[in-house]
Amino acid sequence: MDRRVTALEGQVKTVSHFAGLAQRRYEATAQCVALVQVEIKVLRTEMNERFDALGERVGKLEQRMDRFEERMDRFEERMDRFEERMDRFDERLTNVENRLTRVEQRLDGVEVILKSHGEMLREILQRLPSAA
Repeated sequence: MDRRVTALEGQVKTVSHFAGLAQRRYEATAQCVALVQVEIKVLRTEMNERFDALGERVGKLEQRMDRFEERMDRFEERMDRFEERMDRFDERLTNVENRLTRVEQRLDGVEVILKSHGEMLREILQRLPSAA
C-alpha cells in the first residue's frame, strides 16, 4: 500500500480516537451536568420547603403579635377605666375629707357650747341651796 494511504489511515485512526475521547468527555460532562441539575432541583425543593416552613412560622408569629396587640389594647382600656374610677374615688375621698373637716369644726363648736353649758350648770347648782 501506498505510504500516503497508510498515513491517512493513521490520521483517521487518530482523529477517530480523539473523536471517541471527545465523545466520552462530552457524555461525561453531560452526565455531570445532569447530576448537578438534579442536585440543584433537590436543593431548590429543600429551600422552598424551608421558606414555606419559615413563612408559616412568620405567619404564626404575626398572629401572636396581633393577639398580643389586642390584649395590650384591652389592657390599656382597662387601665383607662381604672384611672377614671380612681379619679372618681379621689373626688369622693376629697368630699368625705371636706365633710369630716366641717364635722370636726362643728364638733369643736359643740364642745365649746357644752363646756359653756357645763359651766353654767355648775354655777346654777352651786347657787341652789343644798338639800340636806
